[in-house]
Amino acid sequence: MSFRLFKTIKNIHPAVKSAVLACALLSSVQMTAASTAQDQLSSCLVKATTAADKTAVLQWTFVALSTHPDLQAFAQVNAAQKEQLDKNFAAVLQRILVEQCSAQAKAVIQADGVEGIGSSFQELGQITGDEILKNPEIKAQLKGVLKYVDLNKLVMTFLTPDIWNKLGAIRGL
Repeated sequence: MSFRLFKTIKNIHPAVKSAVLACALLSSVQMTAASTAQDQLSSCLVKATTAADKTAVLQWTFVALSTHPDLQAFAQVNAAQKEQLDKNFAAVLQRILVEQCSAQAKAVIQADGVEGIGSSFQELGQITGDEILKNPEIKAQLKGVLKYVDLNKLVMTFLTPDIWNKLGAIRGL
């Protein structure tokens, strides 16, 4: 049983990582049902975004989050760096929305309003978040947190007999 429990914990681990990232980076984004126009814009955004674009967005997001009073002590970024990151991020947004995905962006605004543009970025955010979690340093940091979490308590608290039986049925046991 303990081997199965450990194996189950290992299977839960990616979900924990995803939840941590989702809470940290996307907690202010409201999930809504995407329209066809939003789906098309999402697809365009994913195709139009380069690795350099994702880096610019990641850097800007980090600095934006670091302005929160509870985080300010952990990042020292000067005004010139912030301004440069703002310019880089603005250039990425403008190029993607105005030059590469303008038809799709117009369709979203017509169908769903300006709010639909933000919703269309969710898929790109999810893909970028998944890529961030593949970074070895991020994985190491997450493992550092997990060594202080009593995974047995988590499993015993949330893995009810009903869920355990469902896992067995899914795994063919």
